[in-house]
Amino acid sequence: MSASANPNARGKNRLAPAAGGPITLQVGERRFVTTMNTMTGESPFFAALLSGRWDSNEQADGSYFIDADPDLFEHILRYLRRSVLPIFYDPIKGHDHALYLALLGEARYFQITRLENYLKNEIYLSAVKTCSSVEELEGFWSETQSTDESVEYYPRWDTKKVYICPRGIGVHRGNSSACGRQCESVRGDSEYIYEDEPVLKTLVIRKQLVVDQTACMEGLDEE
Repeated sequence: MSASANPNARGKNRLAPAAGGPITLQVGERRFVTTMNTMTGESPFFAALLSGRWDSNEQADGSYFIDADPDLFEHILRYLRRSVLPIFYDPIKGHDHALYLALLGEARYFQITRLENYLKNEIYLSAVKTCSSVEELEGFWSETQSTDESVEYYPRWDTKKVYICPRGIGVHRGNSSACGRQCESVRGDSEYIYEDEPVLKTLVIRKQLVVDQTACMEGLDEE
């Protein structure tokens, strides 16, 4: 019987795909085109699948069937391509823990140890930090803020004591050191004069999102 007529001979004679050549993965209803090098660099699962020893997963068109969620597999493939650990964070909602957990299951299944440890140990929590500061500004002002910063403003009216020159000189107002001997002579033994003046004060609360890129590259040099 010829090899083409014997279904068992196909797996024995089939060659593994070229390391740098394109391969097609059928994941659910979606198809992904990548290379053998990409898929086998960190995954013993794919190293075995694409070794030429497995026959059941190869389809008639040469693609390989992977029984997985294609939306999750997209993140797996993105990681395998560049080895950058993922962050799923929204400034309003915070971390997407459900997605991290689902991806952890896929990382275990595909035997991607570095990604699995990152998700299992929740290292992503240290990859995103919020730096906060509080200050009170006085008077009228303007500022420009960066796109990674959120700011809350709480204005209020208050009063402050303002120094009054005993000679009524306007440029001395609020600055007792501007008064000289003539002003001191007019004041005599009297106490300094102050009056209440309305002032606008604004409590400013700043929160800046800081992404630690080194956390997303942790362990890369150890591979």
